[in-house]
Parts: sequence; C-alpha cells; structure tokens
Amino acid sequence: MSCWVGGDWMCGACQHQNFKKRESCQRCGYPKYGGPDVSTYLYNNSYNSAEVLAGDWYCSAMNCGVVNYASRTNCYRCGSLKNDFVGNYNTMGCDGTVPPGWKT
Repeated sequence: MSCWVGGDWMCGACQHQNFKKRESCQRCGYPKYGGPDVSTYLYNNSYNSAEVLAGDWYCSAMNCGVVNYASRTNCYRCGSLKNDFVGNYNTMGCDGTVPPGWKT
C-alpha cells in the first residue's frame, strides 16, 4: 500500500499501514482500536517468532517488511523485486562510510 486513503490506519504495534475496513492489522493482528500492551503483544505474538532460514529476505518496500523465502524474486505480499544489495554497501562500490552529519 503506497498512498493513504481516508480512514486508513497505522498499526500501533508494528507500524504497518492498513486499509480502513480492517479491524486488526494485516501484518501482526493487533486490534485497530488498541489492545494489550504493545511490547507484551509483540513478544508473545508468532509474528515475531516466525522461523527465518538462511537466504530468506525481508521486503524493503515501504511499509511491507514481510519475510519471503530465499527462492522468491518478488515479494509475495506487495510484488516488489528482491533487492540483494540492501544493507550491503561494499558490493555496490561504496566504502560503507556515511556522509558528515549523518546519524548512524
């Protein structure tokens, strides 16, 4: 989902953007109008404890973040292409340093 439409809402637990019609978060299941303590909910929720295997990748598209199997070239949820270079600056010809003034 890339644009906000009236009534769309952001999950208080995982910050996922949800359509207005959803009563709970599509990503983590947290209720639209709040629920248990967020930190306790995320700790106990299987959303955070899903097994991620070597080579599996997180979709880097804005507000997606789902885990995809290593064999996928596109995200199963949003269709974005897998980006093998996310977080690997040295393979892109960069020395990995940040510009002056940037916070790390």
